[in-house]
Amino acid sequence: MNVFEELQARGLIAQMTDENKVEELLIKDKIRFYIGFDPTADSLHVGHFVQIMVMAHMQRAGHTPIALFGGGTGMIGDPSGKTDMRKMLTKEEIAHNIECFRRQMSKLIDFSEGKAIMVNNADWLMSLNYIDFLREIGVHFSVNRMLAFECYKQRLERGLSFFELNYMIMQSYDFLVLNRKYGCVLELGGDDQWSNIIGGVDLTRKADGKEVYGMTFKLLQTSDGRKMGKTEKGAVWLDSEKTSP
Repeated sequence: MNVFEELQARGLIAQMTDENKVEELLIKDKIRFYIGFDPTADSLHVGHFVQIMVMAHMQRAGHTPIALFGGGTGMIGDPSGKTDMRKMLTKEEIAHNIECFRRQMSKLIDFSEGKAIMVNNADWLMSLNYIDFLREIGVHFSVNRMLAFECYKQRLERGLSFFELNYMIMQSYDFLVLNRKYGCVLELGGDDQWSNIIGGVDLTRKADGKEVYGMTFKLLQTSDGRKMGKTEKGAVWLDSEKTSP
């Protein structure tokens, strides 16, 4: 069984931007792919564990994972699936959380030379010139299309700040940077990341004329159908101090 069939057999896959091409890439090639983790808490949780196990399956099949920690995007916070704006964290809190993530993830993914890559998007996001960024990247985004995505649509009634509207553009830019720097051709994430992933696929095509792809996975949900994450009551943490094994 190849890795694509493995992920399907486990019932993990939710959506793909181009199913035939993604399947071909995973079976015939050895690619670099990425998953982003925003450091909004000091521990990964069981929802992240699903993503990390996908990374492990992909790594065993010969593909190279890029674990992206959102030192930059974490300064804003992803509005996807949230009814209110996320609590703003300080740079110190974010740096501490990233260090906790690194330690936990290193137990589950092989980060030895050439096996996997860790990056922090603060390295390119925090030094951006706003005007240059708008001219180079912002020009490729339609606000009408962004507001039609589910992640923003459900926030419009409660109020969506311009601050949060930038999140999709920043995550899309991550994919463009990783494609340019590392030849990354596939972004993976939970199904709530679908619109952000499409943003990165579209941006890379428009900005550089390159084809990249996205694949999402089904979300772990609580008994009442909400995403099982950090902010829900009874979160299941990977830190043994927070959730007893």
